[in-house]
Amino acid sequence: MDNEFIKAFSEVVREEVIRKNEVQVDGIGSFQFEHRKQFQKQHENGRVVMMPPKDTINFEPENN
Repeated sequence: MDNEFIKAFSEVVREEVIRKNEVQVDGIGSFQFEHRKQFQKQHENGRVVMMPPKDTINFEPENN
């Protein structure tokens, strides 16, 4: 694929997901907005840290 196409495609997906719209690509899968809440994470050494909330893009592959 052309590098410019991939850049434009990813920009469109990002903009639509930010608007909380699902983007579905036939034969590939779908991209959705996901908000992750704040949570505690414990490291192997026993240290506990708070992970901040964040917004992410979730990709779910299409099952053929």
